[in-house]
Amino acid sequence: PWKTEESVRRIMESMEEYMHHHFISIIVPAYNEEAEIEATLHGLLSQRYPADRYEIVLVENGSTDATLSLAKRMAQRAPEMRFRVVEIHEGGVSHAKNVGLENLAPESEWVVFCDPDTGLDRHFLQHLNPWLNRRSEDDLSVGTTRVRPYAGKGLYARAWFALYDFVHRETRTSFSIQIARTQVAQGVRFREDLNFAEDLVFIRECRRYGRFFFVDTDQVSTSTRRFDSHGYFYLAARWTIEALLPLRLKANRKYDVIR
Repeated sequence: PWKTEESVRRIMESMEEYMHHHFISIIVPAYNEEAEIEATLHGLLSQRYPADRYEIVLVENGSTDATLSLAKRMAQRAPEMRFRVVEIHEGGVSHAKNVGLENLAPESEWVVFCDPDTGLDRHFLQHLNPWLNRRSEDDLSVGTTRVRPYAGKGLYARAWFALYDFVHRETRTSFSIQIARTQVAQGVRFREDLNFAEDLVFIRECRRYGRFFFVDTDQVSTSTRRFDSHGYFYLAARWTIEALLPLRLKANRKYDVIR
């Protein structure tokens, strides 16, 4: 009988660990994103995840379009959950992300940095949570996910994104979305003199405190507006160069905004 009791206890402990709902924070830095922000926020507000176990912090960085009013209107529709709009009026994307980190709930365990033109489908957190639970002993600190182009894009775009996923997995880099243990992220923060490739430096620093991970999910998609404007080959070459530049040459480089 004691063996049966021990087996049941182990099963219950395993189920408890699997069912634990991490408190997950989502930071969205936004500047002049009126064309994308409603769809992005709709996906975040539609998550099939306990509303008291995640929060959305949108950092509005002095937009001159309707981004702020659209975000506030959507925040009013979600009084039952934590959705805060934080307004700032200076600094670039790194500063906005750091302000987001300063405004997280004390119980936050993991933080997701989501570009304002990147959509998280409604089952994203439902997929991410058990994935993290199953790897609770793996000393994870920072990672990313598979990213698809928005629906309706052809084979050419999908092939490029599949290549990017392979590169990000192998080189421990990312674009559009980063996931980090909150305590690590708040300790590392983003370098505010970087307007380009700030996520690469952030990931590199976070890896000093644990392992990089890659979540193979179908719940993340992003706009191809930058690729449509500049071309896939050009951006692939530029990102490679930016990644290889010494840190002193990365500082204060201008980031060309595409809207």
